[in-house]
Amino acid sequence: MKRTEVIQRLLWEYDELSKQDIESLIAGLDRKIVRWLAINHPDNRTRKAFFRATGVRIGVGAVINSNVMISDGYKNLVTIGARASISPGVTIVADAGPNNSALRNNPYVREHLIVEQEVVIGDDAWLGAGAIILPGVNIGAHAVVGAGAVVARSVPRFTIVAGVPARPVRDLNAADADRSTDGV
Repeated sequence: MKRTEVIQRLLWEYDELSKQDIESLIAGLDRKIVRWLAINHPDNRTRKAFFRATGVRIGVGAVINSNVMISDGYKNLVTIGARASISPGVTIVADAGPNNSALRNNPYVREHLIVEQEVVIGDDAWLGAGAIILPGVNIGAHAVVGAGAVVARSVPRFTIVAGVPARPVRDLNAADADRSTDGV
């Protein structure tokens, strides 16, 4: 099957495809195409299969909405926990650098700004629309990141952060959250 036919099936026939069919079709595609499909595909189930195929670890029941950008150099640097909710337009950066810019040769940039660090989104965490998660950040279980926040530091469990840069704005009651997941 030609690449264009594979992409057409993945884009338009995804409701009719099994998980194995999707994985089989993905296997023959370049990872950059697969990542583009992950970002833009209309179906959450299929988006997750595309992200997984490019090295993103995703827990059971997680939801990744459209236009989620993951910059990880395809190096398995991003983990998204079970039942985590990633809203539209979120950007997760685990691999940051100036690409072809001459800044790459600047000692300060090389030593302090070119970063490759794992990003972990905990179980049951919720990232609001347009949030930006920077390298090395760990979003704790049951934490909430407000829409548009820029998260440069790890977020503890059961904490709501918001703003630029993101700062804690409220603690959640861990006991209430634990009760709400008893039936899950």
